[in-house]
Amino acid sequence: MAADSTPWTYRQPTEIVFGAGARERLPEITGRLGSSPVFVTDGGLVELPLIAELPALLGEDTPVFADVAPNPTVGMVDALAELIRERGADVVVAAGGGSSLDCAKAACSVALQGGPARRYHSGGEALDERHLPLVAMPTTAGTGSEVTPNSVLGDPEKGVKAPVVHDNFFPTTALIDPELTHSMPRGVTASTGFDALSHAVEGYWSRNHQPICDTLALRAVELVFDHLEDVLEDGADATAREGMSLAALLGGMAFQAPQNAAVHACSFPFSASYHLPHGAACAMTLDHFIRFNAPAMGERGVALARAAGCEDMERLADEVARMKAEAGLPTTLSEIGVADDDIPAIVEASFHPLMDNNPREVTPDALTEMYRRLL
Repeated sequence: MAADSTPWTYRQPTEIVFGAGARERLPEITGRLGSSPVFVTDGGLVELPLIAELPALLGEDTPVFADVAPNPTVGMVDALAELIRERGADVVVAAGGGSSLDCAKAACSVALQGGPARRYHSGGEALDERHLPLVAMPTTAGTGSEVTPNSVLGDPEKGVKAPVVHDNFFPTTALIDPELTHSMPRGVTASTGFDALSHAVEGYWSRNHQPICDTLALRAVELVFDHLEDVLEDGADATAREGMSLAALLGGMAFQAPQNAAVHACSFPFSASYHLPHGAACAMTLDHFIRFNAPAMGERGVALARAAGCEDMERLADEVARMKAEAGLPTTLSEIGVADDDIPAIVEASFHPLMDNNPREVTPDALTEMYRRLL
């Protein structure tokens, strides 16, 4: 009998350094990549002691760019790229959540190739291979941005939020110190935790799934179900924080090749138009798509559910819905300001190309019905 398989490729060019206290290796790692660093973070983190000490490790004259906000924009990328050029930087260090990391990824290319960043985002112009090396230090446990070639950016003038994907955006080194995540507030912990879970689930059920990513995804799901509720109960639980950091890392590796699907496609209008944090926007539909996709998953769906300690995908959906509610994340569209009259526009905005990766076809009628149930 002929093997039923499709050729696949897995690539992960990012060096990964993981462990409590790993931030102490920052001078050594950065020193191998350049001699004139720029440090990137966001305004909410720059004064925290564990973050404030990082630029000093790079040298007392290291410039700090802290103008990254949640849901970064092409304008923020342009501002960072300008600072990089002004200071003649040859390496970038970014510490923060996905916003800081994604902004830095794009700026490492735009700084050398010229802007504005909009040209490569909503403008559709192709990037070439020029970019600066990037050391990515996540302070949240969810985005997986430290090991992916994606940069999710908004363009407020055009009302667009979407990813740009390019090999340039793989960080040179992912320096993951779970101790940097201990200061995350409970709401951020919940949102980013569901982002990690969504990455793992979607990497697993993407039409482009493959064996290495499947293995990473199932382990990431197991880690989220082992540790997310513990860390929401006690943010100082070092074991749970480390478990969630590993889940985020593995989730990022699990989806970077297959890419995400319907959950992420639907998240973009919720973030762009209703300002919902990315992980919460994914959580909004995750349990609903678990139920929707169950008929298309067969034994693979059973394996996914069992990784979470559930007997089947229906029970998995029940558990995700319970965890979402207990985490305090929105569970209805009305909670974020959506009215029934808004649904047609949201449905239209949800049909990002990622929708094509979903294991079961999503039609506008099916999505409309789902969103009306979510009201």
